[in-house]
Amino acid sequence: MKRINLLPPEQRVKASRERGLLWAVLILVAIVVVLGLVYVWQNGQVNDKQAELNGLTAETAAVQQQAVALAPYAAIQTTRTAMTQTAMGIYDSRVPWSTILQEVSLVIPENVRLQSLTGTVPATMLPGPAVAAAAGAAAATADITFAGTTYTHKDVAEFMTRLGLIPQLSNIQLTSSTGVAATGTTGTTGTATTTATPTVTFTVTASLRPYLTPPPATVVQGAGQ
Repeated sequence: MKRINLLPPEQRVKASRERGLLWAVLILVAIVVVLGLVYVWQNGQVNDKQAELNGLTAETAAVQQQAVALAPYAAIQTTRTAMTQTAMGIYDSRVPWSTILQEVSLVIPENVRLQSLTGTVPATMLPGPAVAAAAGAAAATADITFAGTTYTHKDVAEFMTRLGLIPQLSNIQLTSSTGVAATGTTGTTGTATTTATPTVTFTVTASLRPYLTPPPATVVQGAGQ
């Protein structure tokens, strides 16, 4: 059978409007509910991030406090490292007197007798505040002085030549060589030998060869305490 709507046309239009308004209200309510859920979720995310930020801030503050507490030890370590490097520099730039004396004992001729040996380290080779060397002072400096006796002036020349073989020495100079050379006597084998007392007295000076690397320019603190 065919259904017949007995409502007047005005009622049918009114009912259609009411249904449309109802659907609009339902859609609006659904949108409000969805926006509320989104707000609650976003608010929860913000609270979680804020809690994480607060935790990181607390950890940062704790680390900063530890860094402040350990700062004196870091300064001590820095000072220790600097002192170690300075000590190594001083050791590397030291004058090896024992080696020099050993080498002198190996190169000295048999006829030469040393009466004295004096040595000083120039200021430019000492660790400490840098000392500016005067012009031409290095060539005129006598750091080591050899004084002795021998039989002939030739022995003095040989001694100076052999000193030139020592790598730590340079600028070997003859300061004086006085006396009369001893006369030789001929033995049964025809070889000239000297039997007299040494009569030639000499003084020879030498300079210490400068370092390839300058000594550390350090100042000893608290020396006057």
